[in-house]
Amino acid sequence: MVKKILYLLPSYNMYGGTPKKTLDLIKYSSNESYLYVWTNAYAKEFKKEFDNSGVKIYEGVYGRNIFKHISGLLKIIDTNNIQVIQSQFFFGELLVGILKKLRPKVKIVIAFVGSSSPNVLKRTILNNFYNSIDAFVYISEYVKSQKVKIYPKLKTTYSVVIYNGTNTPQINNKTYIKSKNDFTILSVSGLTKIKNIQVLIDCMDILLKKNYSSVKFLVAGDGPKRKKFQHQILKKELGENFKLLGYKKNIGDLINQADVFVHPCYIEGFGIAVAEAMIMEKPIIVSNSGALPELIKHEKTGLAVDPFKPEEWANAIIKLKENPILAATLAKNSKIQAETEFSVSQFVNNYNKLYQNILN
Repeated sequence: MVKKILYLLPSYNMYGGTPKKTLDLIKYSSNESYLYVWTNAYAKEFKKEFDNSGVKIYEGVYGRNIFKHISGLLKIIDTNNIQVIQSQFFFGELLVGILKKLRPKVKIVIAFVGSSSPNVLKRTILNNFYNSIDAFVYISEYVKSQKVKIYPKLKTTYSVVIYNGTNTPQINNKTYIKSKNDFTILSVSGLTKIKNIQVLIDCMDILLKKNYSSVKFLVAGDGPKRKKFQHQILKKELGENFKLLGYKKNIGDLINQADVFVHPCYIEGFGIAVAEAMIMEKPIIVSNSGALPELIKHEKTGLAVDPFKPEEWANAIIKLKENPILAATLAKNSKIQAETEFSVSQFVNNYNKLYQNILN
């Protein structure tokens, strides 16, 4: 039976994982989908992708005016006979919490997309709403464990763990300059503290001291720490071996041309870029913390090392560089796992089961 689902998003920002997976749910599900975006940020870059999916889009550019948002959403719900509303992030959770009290027959799904803890005031507000929510989704067992610590009442609520899904990223055969002997290490990451790019900079410094000058780091992404990291790169004289590329749309091309993919974040809730590298059959090194050990099994589907020990990162890179048979085996195993556990079809099927369960 076709279900009418309303998705709430803060923006169209496809650089973030949540809009991307919401678009996957819209495109690959047989449900009748509606989208409410409470800012029009990144509309120029990405709105067309949502338009092309056929979803009915509503924009509520009202800032933090709760009353206007709620009024607009109630009209959408009543006009379209919405059965399920799905949201995430504090403001989205606040909106659906209020909507549940005004339209109690509508089923509400809150998806936890990270493990961060809000301040005391926000926790108090959300605690009052969580009693009436129909289902909670966690993107990993790690996120579930962290959220239950913050909100003990979640132990007794209806919830499921649904891993994010991904298809093979599009490859346009756009190349970057790479010499014949380069051994390229790629990270797709925001330049923030928790993403931990600093350990890769320190790792490259160690590799140069060990005469591994053929190793080249590429980091696709941007963020508030860019100037700091650029300063570190200059200070350590790593300019030829460590490049900050900024945001890139051709991630498929970058992964395709990389020799190894790395992800050093120490409190990652899932790691969609890791799943993309897995499905593209790349050798992978990740931090042995957060949700990443749920994706990469050490010495089976990749290598997992201490997020704060650059020496371990350097040794892991050397291990894969010097043992291409091991690298190829780990890459093959990770692709098999990704196709089984992190495919878009599996992701969409799991959500469809959830919707059916709460409507029943």
